[in-house]
Amino acid sequence: MGEVYRATDEVLRRPVAVKLMLPIPQTLAAAARFLREARATARIRDPHVVAAYDFGKHGEGYFLAMELMTGRTVGDELRRHGPLSPERARCIVRQAAAGLAAAHRHGIVHRDIKPGNLLLGDDGTVKVADFGIVRFAEDTTTTLTSTGQIVGTSHYLSPERAVGKPAEGASDVYALGCVLYQLVTGHPPFLADDPASIMFQHVQREPIPPSELRAELAGEFEALLLWMLAKDPVRRPTAAQVADGVPPPVSVDTTEIAVVSPRGRRRPVLAGVAAALALSVSATLGIILETRGVEVPVTNDLTPGRGAANPPAVTQTTVTVKPTPSRPQTSAPTANRPHTPSASKSHRRTGKSSELAPPAKDKPAKTKPGKPKKPEH
Repeated sequence: MGEVYRATDEVLRRPVAVKLMLPIPQTLAAAARFLREARATARIRDPHVVAAYDFGKHGEGYFLAMELMTGRTVGDELRRHGPLSPERARCIVRQAAAGLAAAHRHGIVHRDIKPGNLLLGDDGTVKVADFGIVRFAEDTTTTLTSTGQIVGTSHYLSPERAVGKPAEGASDVYALGCVLYQLVTGHPPFLADDPASIMFQHVQREPIPPSELRAELAGEFEALLLWMLAKDPVRRPTAAQVADGVPPPVSVDTTEIAVVSPRGRRRPVLAGVAAALALSVSATLGIILETRGVEVPVTNDLTPGRGAANPPAVTQTTVTVKPTPSRPQTSAPTANRPHTPSASKSHRRTGKSSELAPPAKDKPAKTKPGKPKKPEH
């Protein structure tokens, strides 16, 4: 969608990065919206956001002058070191979340969080790049373009965006959760041969818990990761909560949680969501995701601790999650009692038996045998 060049600001005599937007079909409304977002991005002053300096028209396209970052991307870090330690991965993600939180406070949604858009400075600082760029090619109200295309990177696309709903701050948090999953396992949560299949999994399937791939990820780290990957946007943490290290909520009542094998994990989808997904991916209809030129770093090396050397100088906060003690059972178990459809609800909630006494059978009246009567003549 664009090319980035190193340049020099001749007025301030400083190096800058200039991104040239390639000419694409657009409307005046979309161009005006991109201009507003470029100006809004320039107002974000946060150490974890790449600063925007200037914006303008160049030929038939546009340009955006930004802060020049000397270093590498998070994707480069993953390719170089393989899966990172939980501490290193969380350090990177918390810094990125701080940048997203600053943007969200200005009403700006990134829409394309991925390892390639998270930059690592030489001093270990993480900065989020390319705010608002994706919106330039999208429809003004939904994720779908006027031609039925979905713009984004399928490996990090939130469920609501996969079915054509507008992106919100929670969409960025989900994408960042996908990045965190990839940093510690070596691959994104969902993999498939085509973007439509990946989008389908984002909507309908649960990711394999990372502790099944690396045992040391169990506990609070895994709880945070799965919290960020919640299918329902309302149930995800905010970017500010991730940045501040807020511990994930602990479920009080876990008596009805069923343990399902990884192969059997499925998430029921509401009819409306399924219908929307079918409309957007069933016949493909020219669905094009921005995967051209996008390389997803994948590695199968799960050696613990690799990449933990020289961690960024960021203070870590360890939060201990104490589960709420379960409530004592006050009613007798009903597992061996007869189960009837009409009584199933009361079995679960009150533990009271709903057995019905069998109807009493009428006993035949006892009569004493009498002497046979003589026939009358």
